[in-house]
Amino acid sequence: MPSSGSLAEGAISFMSKKGIIIEKESDRKLVGKIKDFPDIEIFFQRSGDIPLSVDRGMGHFGITGLDRYLENCEGSQNSYVVKDNLKFGDSKLVVAVPDGWIDVTSISDLVEVCYEFKQNNNNLRLATKYPNLVRRKLEEFGVTNVVLVTASGGLEAAPMIGYADIIADITVTGTTMKENNLRPLLDGVLFDSQAAFISSNFIPSKFKKSSYEIIKKINL
Repeated sequence: MPSSGSLAEGAISFMSKKGIIIEKESDRKLVGKIKDFPDIEIFFQRSGDIPLSVDRGMGHFGITGLDRYLENCEGSQNSYVVKDNLKFGDSKLVVAVPDGWIDVTSISDLVEVCYEFKQNNNNLRLATKYPNLVRRKLEEFGVTNVVLVTASGGLEAAPMIGYADIIADITVTGTTMKENNLRPLLDGVLFDSQAAFISSNFIPSKFKKSSYEIIKKINL
């Protein structure tokens, strides 16, 4: 389960509505239980760590952002998405450019910019925390000649500092981008995300009954 933020609050609420009551001794405790399922332990982690924890079998189920899961585990044979929209945690992966790029308002404009960079023997640099998702989506839009710069935080400052020209990041309101003089492209939404329930493909047989009951409740 997510350990903090809106995803954590949404996950607890979602599980409760499904009749799955999470019991936790304190807010700081990172281990909990499920009422009526004494054989199941809950571990609270950063939402970004949950996809790989489940994919590697360290956890058997997880709630995380669909964007996080697809970035790290799309195509994996070790895990799968049980439910891809839990009706909370909505966000968008968007391409944003500096406000000063007044003639760049759409993906087609971005394609032209990439061509101009190429003509000058340069590559457009895009900073993101989601290199796999971004590359796949940009290729679908025909955006090429882009070098992806992977960053873990502070993406909004990348164009200002100079280690990237544009960014692609998850946003809910767009306020942080706006405050840092960045503007999402009008058609620059690469991916719509929300909270998802994921499962490992390797659940020990002794937990099969409980696992079946949990999945049944989740899908109600």
